[in-house]
Amino acid sequence: MVSLFGKGKKEVEERLLELKEKNDALEKRLDETLEKLEKLERGARLLTEAVYKIITYLKDLESSKEEVRQELEEKPFETIRKKESSREEYLTETEEKLIDEIRSKGMLTVGECYMRVGRSKEHVSRMLKRLVEKGILKRERRGKTFYYKLAE
Repeated sequence: MVSLFGKGKKEVEERLLELKEKNDALEKRLDETLEKLEKLERGARLLTEAVYKIITYLKDLESSKEEVRQELEEKPFETIRKKESSREEYLTETEEKLIDEIRSKGMLTVGECYMRVGRSKEHVSRMLKRLVEKGILKRERRGKTFYYKLAE
C-alpha cells in the first residue's frame, strides 16, 4: 500500500519507530535535566540559608564585641591593670621547679637550668626571660655566659 507521501507502509512505520525512539531519548534527557535543576534549586536554598545563618552569627558577634568594648570603656584603667598583674603572678609547675633549683644552687646557667627541669633550651630560655621580666629572677653576665639568680 502506498501512503500519501509516496512511501510504503513499512517505510512509514520505520520512520515512526525512529521518531518514537528519538522522542523517548529526548523525554529521558528532559527528566534528567529537571532532576538536576531540582537539585540545584535545593542546593541554592541550602546555600541561602547557610549565608543567612553566617550573617546572623556575624551580626551577633559584632554586637557582642560592641558590648565588650562599652564594658571596657566603663571600667577604670586600674581595674584592667590589676587583672593583668594577677595573671603574671601565676607560675607553672616548671617555673616553680626552676625557681626551686635556682634557690637551692644559688645561681645557674641556661644549660644547667634546662638539664634540671627536663625541657628544651629554647623553652627554658623563654621561661627565664619571663621570670626576669616578672622580677622574680635576675640575670648576670660573666664573660659570654649568663647566670640566673633569685631577685632580692
